[in-house]
Amino acid sequence: MVCGAGIVGICSAIQLLKRGYRVTLLDRRGPAQETSYGNAGVISRGSVFPEAAPGIWRKIPGYLSNRKIEARVHYRYLKALSPWGIGVLRNSKPESYRSNLQALNIIVSACLDEHKKLLLASGAQNYLRENGWMKLFRRTNSFEASAGEQRQLAEYGIPFDTVSASDLRALEPSLQDIFCGGLLINNTASVSDPGAVGQHYADYFVAEGGTVVIDDIVRLQQQSGEWTVHTSNASLQCDHVLVSMGAWSRPLLEGMGYRVPLAVERGYHMHYQCDSPINRPVYDVDAGYVMSPMRRGIRVTTGVEWAAEDARPTPVQLRQVEPLVKQALSIRQQVDNEPWLGRRPCMPDSLPVIGMATRHSNLWLAFGHGHMGFSMGPITGRLIAEMITGARPIIDTAPFGLARFS
Repeated sequence: MVCGAGIVGICSAIQLLKRGYRVTLLDRRGPAQETSYGNAGVISRGSVFPEAAPGIWRKIPGYLSNRKIEARVHYRYLKALSPWGIGVLRNSKPESYRSNLQALNIIVSACLDEHKKLLLASGAQNYLRENGWMKLFRRTNSFEASAGEQRQLAEYGIPFDTVSASDLRALEPSLQDIFCGGLLINNTASVSDPGAVGQHYADYFVAEGGTVVIDDIVRLQQQSGEWTVHTSNASLQCDHVLVSMGAWSRPLLEGMGYRVPLAVERGYHMHYQCDSPINRPVYDVDAGYVMSPMRRGIRVTTGVEWAAEDARPTPVQLRQVEPLVKQALSIRQQVDNEPWLGRRPCMPDSLPVIGMATRHSNLWLAFGHGHMGFSMGPITGRLIAEMITGARPIIDTAPFGLARFS
């Protein structure tokens, strides 16, 4: 039983099915309808830098002030956020940061190849663009401050090009002349509709013999080695359970005695009409948003909002970035009736949880992928299937175990 039908759960279900298991994919809304639906669609080779970086403590006052566009906090969420925050500070030590970066680099390097296999198998390859993505800077000092990132990209063999203002006019002629330069991250792809890609993967899973059940997961119970998944409408028995419920993994597991320092980093998106769109996703670093060319138009995604997963929407950041987007690109009216809201499940070391639970047998975990869930879905599915079947995983999974938080 795979609990959670986001991109991680779908890909895990496919990999287990391919290895001879009978698999049921269970979700309260259906495949790729939550966070996997609304991301920027980037499969990024360069996203290997943990949030918990040396010196992050200097940014805390700015984050808590709610004056920064890229970060906002619901103050009533601070108590629940504190275990994650303490973990971030612990992981910001130079030795921890480097270790986490190395682990991220290894798993991220496998993301695109695993996606390509599933895109081809599911017939979704036409959604894929392999022209990189860009991080652009409005201010010269911001661009110069990226020198450290550039050195680390080079150190870890991640290909990139520095982009001048004139280079940018050739690469993205639709952008306004407000950027002084940036980085083009190569070996990076994107898709024009991540929700549709997730649905293609789910349809492929069903076509190969898998089962999808739409129901709300209430609790898990193990008795005599067998698992029962209690939902709102049924009790389903199985030998193995995989929890891949993103932000909702924490409350489910805490009810079973686990302490999971997971933070919910919510984000919003809106689509806009655009007569002359961009060719690839663009991260406007100084303005704190990402814009991606999608089938529905230009998708603008916001930064971080720390809030409870089911708290009411407060799309302040989206209203703040809209005029900044209009400075960068000639967009017209919005396409969506209201902003979309997603919940990114983030661990304090920026590494996902992948592996067996520490207190129960045959309980498997795959969550906490932060802003990289769409990228890491297929490689996570392969790793968890290899672990369940007893095969040797394609990469070392030791850094991703839940036991690291004991």
